[in-house]
Amino acid sequence: MARDPGRGGGIPERARPAGLSGGSLQMNQVTRIAAFGFALFGAATLGVGAAQQDVPRFRSSVELTTVDVTVLDDRGQPISGLTAADFEVRVDGDARSVISAEWVPLDTPLDAVAPPPPPLGYSSNENATGGRLILIVVDEANIRAGGTLGIRRSMNDFIDGLQPSDRAAIVGIGPAAPSTPFTADRQVLKKAIERLVGQQRSFMSQYNVSISEALDIRTGLSGTLGNVIARECSGLQGFELGSCAMAVEMESSVIAQSGVADGERTVSALRSLFVALRRIDAPKTVLFVSEGFMLGDQEAAVAELGALAAAARTTVYSLKLDDSMFTLSVEQRRAATTPFQDRAARAEGLERLAAAARGSLYNVIGSGAGVFARLTSELSGYYLLGLESSPSDKDGKPHPIRVEVSHRGATVRSRRALLTLPADARPGNQREAMLAALTAPLPVSALPIRIATFTLKGPETDRLQMLIHADVGTDYSTSRVVALGYTITDSSGRMVDSQGTDTRLPPIMNGVPSALQFSGGASLPPGDYSLKFAVAEGDRVGTIEHPIHATLVDAGSIQVSDLMVGGPTSSADGLLQPTVGYRVVFGSVHGYLEAYGSDAASISATYEIAPEEDGAPLMSEPVAARSAGETRAIFTRVMPVGRLPPGRYVLRVTLTSGDAPLKTLTRAFEVAAPTVLMTSATAPTAVAPSEIYLPVTDAMLARPFDRREASDREVLKAFRSRVPAERREAFDKGVALLAAGDYGQAEASFKTAIDPSGDSTAVIAYLAASYAASGHDTEAAGAWQTALIDGSDLPQIYRWLGDTLLRTRDVGQARAILEEAVGKWPTDLAFTKPMALLYATFGQGREAVRTLERYLAGSPSDTEAHFMAVEWLYQLRAAGAAAHSPAEDLKRARGYADVYFKAKGPQAALLKQWLEAMAGERR
Repeated sequence: MARDPGRGGGIPERARPAGLSGGSLQMNQVTRIAAFGFALFGAATLGVGAAQQDVPRFRSSVELTTVDVTVLDDRGQPISGLTAADFEVRVDGDARSVISAEWVPLDTPLDAVAPPPPPLGYSSNENATGGRLILIVVDEANIRAGGTLGIRRSMNDFIDGLQPSDRAAIVGIGPAAPSTPFTADRQVLKKAIERLVGQQRSFMSQYNVSISEALDIRTGLSGTLGNVIARECSGLQGFELGSCAMAVEMESSVIAQSGVADGERTVSALRSLFVALRRIDAPKTVLFVSEGFMLGDQEAAVAELGALAAAARTTVYSLKLDDSMFTLSVEQRRAATTPFQDRAARAEGLERLAAAARGSLYNVIGSGAGVFARLTSELSGYYLLGLESSPSDKDGKPHPIRVEVSHRGATVRSRRALLTLPADARPGNQREAMLAALTAPLPVSALPIRIATFTLKGPETDRLQMLIHADVGTDYSTSRVVALGYTITDSSGRMVDSQGTDTRLPPIMNGVPSALQFSGGASLPPGDYSLKFAVAEGDRVGTIEHPIHATLVDAGSIQVSDLMVGGPTSSADGLLQPTVGYRVVFGSVHGYLEAYGSDAASISATYEIAPEEDGAPLMSEPVAARSAGETRAIFTRVMPVGRLPPGRYVLRVTLTSGDAPLKTLTRAFEVAAPTVLMTSATAPTAVAPSEIYLPVTDAMLARPFDRREASDREVLKAFRSRVPAERREAFDKGVALLAAGDYGQAEASFKTAIDPSGDSTAVIAYLAASYAASGHDTEAAGAWQTALIDGSDLPQIYRWLGDTLLRTRDVGQARAILEEAVGKWPTDLAFTKPMALLYATFGQGREAVRTLERYLAGSPSDTEAHFMAVEWLYQLRAAGAAAHSPAEDLKRARGYADVYFKAKGPQAALLKQWLEAMAGERR
């Protein structure tokens, strides 16, 4: 059986208040460490006037008492895969049933798929994992100057090996020792380590009294003082012997007192640290680096540290630096009298501390690379045991615990004692929950948050205005009251701004499910900052950390703001305020940029939408400067994106001065996917909307009347043959005037050619043509309908009338006329294209595509119709439908696209986006 090497022992029932023991140096050190404890999680006033609440801590449940345990093999590798049956636990010497054993992994597997990053410029907590909290505590007061230099590289390598989700902090124990809060910034940690070199005091000694001898003399161990005096005062007699003996005793007292005081300072600093760490509701690991400290009479205090560490869910690993190279220092030129006893005395405190706090003692030799490698492995996971509860578990007293496993060669690390503290008060409302999350070092992702910041020039000459935008949660159709707060710290960790409030956040539009929208601002001097943002809505809380780079962009003689992109709820082109949002859901995207300088108003801008930063533009529009003062200009434009497939795009703005380019800026955005996924169209019978409306532009419906058709030889022959001989002269004159563009005279000539008692079908048809040519479509439609009474055998009248009804938007009547024509002349392609447009308008998307395909089969040179066919096939797929099958539709779309590409159509880039979307290749 593998046994826990820890031993039971008495533990004081409460931690003493920090700073009540020790001298003035100790008081200052404890006060500093206690203050650092608040800095660990960025405690702030936030300007809300509410007292901060502790977050929930490690506690027992009603049914189970939980115990954290590490199980290692003979190589120091954690053993996973154990079950509750593999553990035996004794509490107060009595066997306790193990109900559950959960392996809690703390690292990310090497083969784990990295989550997609948030959009450039944004930060998101949607892929945040819990991570680990690791503190490197350097006991400078008990490390001689230069004592950490040998392991500095290994410590830096250990920091570099931390996972992105981990947060680490550096704590220095000693006067003015540097410390950092929990951070993911590896450079901040490394800079602090560079300053931790050791502060242990040394003094010139006249006699060679070891620390272990000094402690024995201090405790009155029989014979020790006499032996030391005999050795150090050898050969002296009388008065000289008495003076020497007195000096030896005084020097040993100073050595002992110094060692004990340093040890007390270390214990008090650790006590304050563990008390502070109790406020963080997460497992924590402390790597305690020291050359050792004198335990003296502090055995109970060290045991108390174990209880405090357990209450703080903290494991301590003691890293004892090799001090042998310093033993023969300048002040101790003679051979050490008790080297082994000295090392044991200094190591005892470290060993007891680690054993009491579920850790281990590691002796660091040389660079310590092997030790840090083993720690990296050991910190990869632990077991959380669920024990059958006993009423005594909740009495607030320590209960000795021993954990064993039935695994050959295994080492178990568990705490010496089980200490279950009363449950802390949970946050009572949203604001308390928000404050607790804001002060916690690890990100919280129960409530998704995506955040971005943008820099503009404000009214203050030495400050910049920061626009803060956050998308909070998902699928909110109405506004919600939330508790919201944030802190902004500069590069040195100093807080420069904070806010906290209860506020109501709206969705993008009421009734449309979306994230809640937050926009706020801050005024900051130029520089780099870190923003921590927290929101509580209902019982869900989220936090996010985001870097801020407060600076304007240089562009020749001017400066510009960040490019801001959003999806406005209206298509008004005159939006003079930025709208911010990564996802566009209303069919248009808004670009906003400000320029500053005396030449700002003379700058020109062009907005482009492209599939990627350097991609060919899918659409492009020039944007004129709008003056907003003598030195400020705004470039704002709303661009339609309804024809773009869902996915990521880039809004690109190019600034020019005359013909000279100044600057190009880009910002990514996403066109939201439709409600029906494109992959749902798996067969012709796939479930899809019964009505699928396809895009039909005004230009498609408003095909102008072409008077040249009326002069076409074959068309004219069919009509002229029906004109009575006595009326042909007037008819021919009208045709000539119509061809010449003299519509008024043509109309008059046709009217004189009408025979009230005969067949005037042809004359009335051409009279209608003169109306249509002059833009009088309503009169033309009426005349052509009259001509149909006796001219229903003339397909040209149906075509002209159908086109005119489309121009007047009388689509119902147009459909009736064209369907009648198709019934009479089913092979006449002149009717298929307008019929396809009508089917698309009436929601008969599949029939529209099939009708257009019949037209294309006989009209291979109509480039725009091939473009329309690809768009319609894509739109069918986007709606979850298919004209034939998904594979066949894609095949046909590619064929139509090839015709368009060969003709060098102007919208080839957009066509490629539709093809990629149909093939599932769009991002």
